[in-house]
Amino acid sequence: MASLHKKWLLPCLLLASTSAWAATSLRIGVADTDAPPIAVLSEDGNTLTGGLARDLGLLLAEEINLKPQFVLLARRRVEPSIESGKVDIICNANPDWFPNSSRLGWTHEIYPLVERVLSLKGQPPIRQLDDLAGKNIGTLHGYHYPTLEYLWASNRSQRQTEARFDLLFKSLEKHLSDVAIVTELTYVWWTRGHAQEAAAFKVHPLLVSSQPTMCALSPQSPLKLDELNRAIDRLHKSGKLKTLMSRYQWQE
Repeated sequence: MASLHKKWLLPCLLLASTSAWAATSLRIGVADTDAPPIAVLSEDGNTLTGGLARDLGLLLAEEINLKPQFVLLARRRVEPSIESGKVDIICNANPDWFPNSSRLGWTHEIYPLVERVLSLKGQPPIRQLDDLAGKNIGTLHGYHYPTLEYLWASNRSQRQTEARFDLLFKSLEKHLSDVAIVTELTYVWWTRGHAQEAAAFKVHPLLVSSQPTMCALSPQSPLKLDELNRAIDRLHKSGKLKTLMSRYQWQE
């Protein structure tokens, strides 16, 4: 009987060791296709060096007293990695963006992803969707804009499609479009490196859309959803999340 106990002892010790290691680390998945400011990568593209995904991951890990471990994922590996437990969480996410969302845990909202209207300076304020009637609206190829579809379907405005974010500004400057729809986070990041060019543009009061973002939790993670939600609630209450997001969101 003694030899039988010894045979079981080693696997049990290994299992306990693995569980203890997992419980001290928070494996945070980040898609390597996420553009700044969500993810800022090294020149070789192999290391996460900054951005909202990193800042938020550090804040969450500190709040639940775990060591952050960032894992860069190819876009096609995002859903399988979170479902299989290769990573514990993926933040800056929304269930509508994940085909396997029903198999994952979803936290409380962390921040809204906001789209705004941009134009050259001198245009009157745009406060409601109908103010866009009669305008050429600059958009990005492959993106969907449900709130604006009624304008295009009724020919009350025209959609101008660009392949890249920076081309939206060129289109405005050349008067090929009257306004452009920009993601708040991306625009704020762009202005930091293009302060002189940004002085020619105006952000309007209208919010074209606002989608909640949250963290997806792997069903294989030792971290519990209630524990993660309590940490997020504490970060909201303490003002730490607001302070973090103030570096990325548009300030009126």
